[in-house]
Amino acid sequence: MAEHSEQHLIDFATTLKKLKVDPDPNHEADVLLLTCMDFRFLLTISELMKGIKYDHVVLAGAALGAVQCEKPHWGKTFFDHLGLAVGLHNVKNVFVMEHRECGAYGPKGFGLLPDKPDREEERKAHMRQVKKLAIDIPDDLNFAAFLLEVPPSIQEITFDQLIGED
Repeated sequence: MAEHSEQHLIDFATTLKKLKVDPDPNHEADVLLLTCMDFRFLLTISELMKGIKYDHVVLAGAALGAVQCEKPHWGKTFFDHLGLAVGLHNVKNVFVMEHRECGAYGPKGFGLLPDKPDREEERKAHMRQVKKLAIDIPDDLNFAAFLLEVPPSIQEITFDQLIGED
């Protein structure tokens, strides 16, 4: 069983500032980041991770996606990616970014929470899944988990069309 801190942090930005980023441009990454697929966080994640070399795994529910039993191949996929990230990019840190109002935790997802759960009930549900995941993270990796608030507004993402225009 991995010995990891049970602290479930909310301030992801402060933790990233404390991360010692290796400026060497070799093919190493500082972090394997596991996040939920929720589109509301794409720009926030990108902005927070600016300047950090990281590999990114996306699963609905983040930690929940990796530990739930209904779709066991999701957990295998996460750990396969983790092994590859360590082997290819010498990753030493695993960060899990959970977020409030996660649909994967609700009745339409894996049913761990009701619609509009109490904030403390929600935090505890995320903590339980993070603890399940932490058990299987190798002891030689630094592990941290975060519970983020939903951004006050959803930033619109647009892309220019690359095909079909003259």
